[in-house]
Amino acid sequence: MPAIITHRPSSGKIALMVKKKPVSEILAGVTIAFTLLFAAAGCNIFASEDPSPTSAPTDVPTAVPTQAPNRVVLAASGNVNQQLLSQAQAFIAQLAAENGLEFETRETIFANEITPDVKVIVFLEQPENLGSLAAGAPNTQFVAISNQDWNPPPNGSIIRINEDQAAFLSGYMSAMIAPNFRVGALLTSENNAFNQAFINGVNYYCGICAAVVFPLNTYPVFSQQPVASPAANWQAAFNEINASRVNVLFLPAQVASPELAAYLATQDIAVVGNAPPQEEIRSKWVATVSSDGLTALQEIWPDLLNGNGGKIVNANLSFADLNYLNVEYQLVGITAGKMQQLKEMVTLLREGQIYPYTLTQ
Repeated sequence: MPAIITHRPSSGKIALMVKKKPVSEILAGVTIAFTLLFAAAGCNIFASEDPSPTSAPTDVPTAVPTQAPNRVVLAASGNVNQQLLSQAQAFIAQLAAENGLEFETRETIFANEITPDVKVIVFLEQPENLGSLAAGAPNTQFVAISNQDWNPPPNGSIIRINEDQAAFLSGYMSAMIAPNFRVGALLTSENNAFNQAFINGVNYYCGICAAVVFPLNTYPVFSQQPVASPAANWQAAFNEINASRVNVLFLPAQVASPELAAYLATQDIAVVGNAPPQEEIRSKWVATVSSDGLTALQEIWPDLLNGNGGKIVNANLSFADLNYLNVEYQLVGITAGKMQQLKEMVTLLREGQIYPYTLTQ
């Protein structure tokens, strides 16, 4: 409010006088001042508050159904050897697990059951309709472990079992471990090719295989009997060949019976076979030599999982039930050096560089 200075001459003093305004003007000014004050205060309040961050819309995840893993199926009919079936189940289940695949065993499998998730089907016997099954499921790989000939399609493979190669290798090994090459065999008269393969294996190792101490015979000595012959006939056959002092005897699975095995267990011999031994003769067993399709399956397994079939593979040859025995006071068995030599022979047989039915290729 401006001050007004006036002069009063009569007193000689200067007086300060205030000019009064109307009340209405004063009230109006106060009202305006409070209005501005509250407006400024309101601005400061709003400016000091941190606005809450606005959340972006969140997408609700859509449930995706879990896809079942691919499968490997082992197809084995009821008449398959149970020991082979057990080995195959354990072996293939391990291969499947290592590649994140489910495994199952079926006695039979039909075309409409081969769904897209079936990656590989392994048959322990070759079914007659294998070609049509493969044609109906081109994205599935089919493998048959068989001794039959088959020209497989791109999604089919055959692993050829060759028991004659196992017979040849059994003869070769028997001559290798027998003192003075004294090898004998009990053979079935129905299987000439198998028998000849065994004899050739012995001769491949040692030629005429002549002993240098008495009795001065050439080996192998063998007897052939019908497969259905009773155990007494087989015992008599062994006694006949044992006149030449057999040290290592080859006993095929078709010949072995509990009665014959029990009799042979009383003899001073070491026994080689193409199937695991019966309990009655286990104490005389030094080796099992067999055609092995499972390790051959492992060799082609990566190709099968990648969809590369159309293969024809010779089965491997494996050794099991290895032991050492004293025969005529001499130790008989497979040393590390002999095993290395046997494995080299396996390679030659699988590659076809040695033909088991003749001594030369």
